[in-house]
Amino acid sequence: MAQAANIEPEIGSPEWTKVWLAKRKARRVSKANSLKDLGAYFKELGYKYIRVWYEGAGDSGDCYEAEGWKGKIDLESKDNNTWPDTYQSKAYNHNKEENFDEWKDMTRNQKQLQKEYSIFLKQHPDNNLQSELEWELVDLVDYDWYNNEGGQGELVWDLGKESFNVKGEQNTYSCYDIKETYFMDGREPETEYGQEIHER
Repeated sequence: MAQAANIEPEIGSPEWTKVWLAKRKARRVSKANSLKDLGAYFKELGYKYIRVWYEGAGDSGDCYEAEGWKGKIDLESKDNNTWPDTYQSKAYNHNKEENFDEWKDMTRNQKQLQKEYSIFLKQHPDNNLQSELEWELVDLVDYDWYNNEGGQGELVWDLGKESFNVKGEQNTYSCYDIKETYFMDGREPETEYGQEIHER
């Protein structure tokens, strides 16, 4: 008796989606596991946490230089409404000064962390890690934070607990109804603004 052919589920079907989500999750689990050596390296250097801020929309996104924390920080106390005020980014040399230090306003070991990460990359070329630590870590974020309305957030690598904690926001558009009528005879326009907000 001939064996039935192994039929793949139709793309977009519930079965296909289930398999796709399982593979996507497995890739993230595998990626987190692949960073064990790097985590041990940073722990030896005295780091307790590494944090990366990210934001994006309209099919593009960016993240900011990885921050290294050697002391204890309270991960729960941060005000989640202050994303723009909490990350630090490289300074831009508007005046084209010689010997300009783009890291000058960075106070969270960003420059040192990148140097140490570069050393690790040279010592472990087979790990196939990205050249910038922040992008290597942000690759773990699974929700869509850079397409359409986008999103923002932070990823914190807790080196002691060997965990990557993502706290983010996914943006959505909302709207309310507006009706406007203009007349050719000079009368006042008629306008009506709805009170109900609709999610799009």
